[in-house]
Amino acid sequence: MPRTVSDGGEDFDGDVSSQPGSRRHTDSNSTHHHHGYKVGFPPVKGLFAEFADGVKETFFADDPLREYKDQPRSKKLWLSLVHLFPVLDWGRSYTFGKFKGDLVAGLTIASLCIPQDIGYAKLAFLPAHVGLCKFKISFHQC
Repeated sequence: MPRTVSDGGEDFDGDVSSQPGSRRHTDSNSTHHHHGYKVGFPPVKGLFAEFADGVKETFFADDPLREYKDQPRSKKLWLSLVHLFPVLDWGRSYTFGKFKGDLVAGLTIASLCIPQDIGYAKLAFLPAHVGLCKFKISFHQC
């Protein structure tokens, strides 16, 4: 008798329709047939093919340019602009309700990060305003 694998990974003997919760209904006089699915081993690949597949999967897990394939030039241009400026995509559905939530989130983050950054500057025996000068090349520019 062939083995079948259920969602839980354990062996499964019996027809799906006989299981509780099954959507397939049968009458009590019908006979139940057991259907199994046989799964074979993957084809054997050479060392180079295995290595190439591993590199491709690591660095290019999905095809980043798949959206552009078989698209007219105008659609490709629009997709490029949306990639550079995501607001072009989500901006059309942005509402005042979302703005209020974003404003509250921004104020919350600011109320947490500003004192923390000032505190880190003080721990380093630097003036407090230096803690607010992130993305600068040197402290002398603050």
